[in-house]
Amino acid sequence: MNRRKLSTGAAWMILAVAGLTTISCNRGDKEKEQEQKEAGKPSTEAVKRISQTAAGEPLIHLDADTQARMGLRTEILRPYTMEPEIVAYGRLEEDPSRSFVVRAPIAGTLHFAAGRDWPSIGQHLNDDAVVGMIEPRLVPAERISFTNQLATARSELSASTTSVATARAAYERTKILNEDNKNVSDRALDDAKARLSAEEARLKAATDAIQLLENSLQAAGPSANKPLTVERGGDVVEIMAQPGESIEPGSPILRIARLDRLLARVDVPVGQHIPSAVSATRIFAVGYENTPVRAERIALSATADPKSQGESFLFRLAGTLFGLRPGLAVTARISVPGPKKQGVVIPLAAIVRLAGNSYVYVQTGADQFVRKEVPTDDPVENGYFTTKFSVSARIVLQGAQMLLSEEFKAQTAGEED
Repeated sequence: MNRRKLSTGAAWMILAVAGLTTISCNRGDKEKEQEQKEAGKPSTEAVKRISQTAAGEPLIHLDADTQARMGLRTEILRPYTMEPEIVAYGRLEEDPSRSFVVRAPIAGTLHFAAGRDWPSIGQHLNDDAVVGMIEPRLVPAERISFTNQLATARSELSASTTSVATARAAYERTKILNEDNKNVSDRALDDAKARLSAEEARLKAATDAIQLLENSLQAAGPSANKPLTVERGGDVVEIMAQPGESIEPGSPILRIARLDRLLARVDVPVGQHIPSAVSATRIFAVGYENTPVRAERIALSATADPKSQGESFLFRLAGTLFGLRPGLAVTARISVPGPKKQGVVIPLAAIVRLAGNSYVYVQTGADQFVRKEVPTDDPVENGYFTTKFSVSARIVLQGAQMLLSEEFKAQTAGEED
């Protein structure tokens, strides 16, 4: 009886302890979960830093210590004078004076050069580079003609050699007789000398003809491949023949162009005119909107673009940028006479991008920064010209991206609240 009572009491005690342990664990798990939520939740301090101006622009409040930790650096905008401009659009083109076609010097078959691949599009070739070999080719009729001409030239050489020997002997005999008390007249001596000179000229012509014909026949041999050389280097822009193809004299093989001096063909909008005194412009290529290239006006295009119906001009770029190629779309900003605009330039280093727009932070107080949109219609070197900011405005030149991050933190905190 006593043993049964003790066993029952022990069982109830074990159940009680287990229940208390379970309750304690559940409380601990809930507390940990709550702590994790609180730790992952942005601080409400971030929300307090952000407000809005009367115009609805984001306003950030940061004390001096926070600004120092972020490494913010500000700068006062300086005045900038911009001349009136005409904006025209076009494309880059090759400069015809800096491109040429490599043509076959003789008839034959193209082959690879020893240890080299055939040139490829975009490959740069140096001056006097050997790009391939040409195996000369003579058709049977040409070979027969050269052989017959060589036989005739050799016959003429033999006859001329005999004639020169005879004419020289006659001249020597006449000269001796003329010197011996004028047994032969001076006129006879002159005739003998002239005959010798004529025979020597025939002998030289026959010798040269034989040499030329022998070289031609030898050049058509299987081991007489001729190197195909590029006299002026540049970039390969077109390939018109491949190894193994048969070519004729003058056949185009490669087109080489120097792309360090490109042309820009731009179309001026209808109703606008560029004075003849305007000789330069700034070219902005797609992908290089913040790096203008100066260009000189060289000609008025002979034809107008049927789409724009305006005047077309050709400008030669004074320099180049890595990656500029013919066909790339460009924008030309052509300065023309007229009243100048006064404004400021927003440096590129101060601009942040958000949703496809450009913004800059303006410091409106010791601890206040307002984000304002920057118009990008008037690009200049290393920035954008605008008249929407005052000359005395102080902008954030370094650390603007961190200010934008503060806005995102506040937005996230506000959504979770």
